[in-house]
Amino acid sequence: MINQWQTPEEAREAGWDALVGAEDFFLRPDWMRVLQDSAGAWMGYLTARADGRVLAALPMVRATRDSPWSLGRTDLLIRHCAEEGMDGAAGILTGLGEVERLMPSMMCGGRHLGRTRLMLHPDAGAETAHQVLEQAERLASRDGCRSICLPYVDASDRIQRDVLRERGYISHLSGQFASLALPGEGFMDYALALPARRSRRVRAERRRIEASDVGITLAPLDAADIPRLAALETRLFAKYGMTGWDPKRSEAVLRAAAERLGDGALVSRAVLDGTVVGFALVLSHDRAWFAHRAGFDYEAVGKLPLYYELLYYTLADHAPRHGVRTVHHGIGSTDAKVSRGCSLSAQYLYVKELS
Repeated sequence: MINQWQTPEEAREAGWDALVGAEDFFLRPDWMRVLQDSAGAWMGYLTARADGRVLAALPMVRATRDSPWSLGRTDLLIRHCAEEGMDGAAGILTGLGEVERLMPSMMCGGRHLGRTRLMLHPDAGAETAHQVLEQAERLASRDGCRSICLPYVDASDRIQRDVLRERGYISHLSGQFASLALPGEGFMDYALALPARRSRRVRAERRRIEASDVGITLAPLDAADIPRLAALETRLFAKYGMTGWDPKRSEAVLRAAAERLGDGALVSRAVLDGTVVGFALVLSHDRAWFAHRAGFDYEAVGKLPLYYELLYYTLADHAPRHGVRTVHHGIGSTDAKVSRGCSLSAQYLYVKELS
């Protein structure tokens, strides 16, 4: 039996949590509530049950041409991947012609960037996956969507990839998901585990931070900081071409995270003369951290390596006392992430046009 739910709380009552794995922070109902409160889009949830157990679960969100998600929207993501030369994207873009014809599009598997998926119980197989995706396609078509898309399916997810291919989805590379396994008991153990030349550079960058007037902290997200953090994230987006971003959108996500996640939402902060000049939002789940958002005052920061300090070095220092051994850094800035010790897993966009 397949059921549709309108809220993550209903999905949780139906047994959703039983399918959430160690790398599924962004598929937890608590986080999906954060998104539902802040995304400004319709969201829905499917579950499949048999013999009294939940066998599959799939989140859905409706994206339109007005949705500001440049890397989480079918048309813009395909175009972006083609421009970046990702394998298969240019051919799909050429074949489709105007990718705007895919909008509105039902995005499935989560609103996060990397490892969007249909969650399956170990005892469930391809038949269950087919049933859930068939229902999702039916709902998307009924809703007026012109396509259905899973934007970041992990290369290792063989059942899902096989089923999507069998159902007529086309695919191309959409990114590389980066994860960092932390060795030892702090920054120095992390740094010394890197190749010798990189290790020397990393330790030199840490010394530059320590010699500066910038103070670094890691603590739960403070609601009083939210307007400043939103402004810093907006500056980061502007640097990479997203000049139309409204900081109120960032504020909405940060406020929802503070209210819903409590101490599970941590902020790595850089403070100069009493003002936050850089931050990274880090979310906790099952002995892992998920680096989610960041922002910087580029004029105040200058050439200080605050990006690496806040997202790598500070986290390496604090992780052991939190019982954390892995930091998931998601997609984007691949070279920078690999240079700091991350391993990569390929992600694939799957899309199907609907009648």
